[in-house]
Amino acid sequence: MGENTDAVGEISERLRPLSQRAELQLVILFGSQASGEARSESDIDLAILGEGPLDLTPLTAEAIRLLKTSRVDLVDLYRASPLLKREVVRKGKLLYEKRPGAYLDFSSLAVRRYIDTQKLRDARKDAIERFLEQRGLA
Repeated sequence: MGENTDAVGEISERLRPLSQRAELQLVILFGSQASGEARSESDIDLAILGEGPLDLTPLTAEAIRLLKTSRVDLVDLYRASPLLKREVVRKGKLLYEKRPGAYLDFSSLAVRRYIDTQKLRDARKDAIERFLEQRGLA
């Protein structure tokens, strides 16, 4: 557990200049790096949130430079699906929040949106299962 805490702390420290960018509200580490299951070939998954949609190209380039690895995957939480937002909230590690309470606000909204869209995910799953059954693939 100490190793994971150290790794998260190191990533957070290296990303400090990126986190201080005016347009960023939240920076969250998720995936294997956050869960402590990272291997040498694992990428670094970062979820970021701005006031609106973000241009990920310059942000990714800066993250690659700061982390000294090309294995960086940035996700714009403004555009992310309710399922991904929920997973980031459930399993992610907060690295930066611009204002106190921003993460709590985002987490609450993400969980509500996930719950609100559950019926749509269930209907899609049922439709896919019917499609596969009709073609003898299930």
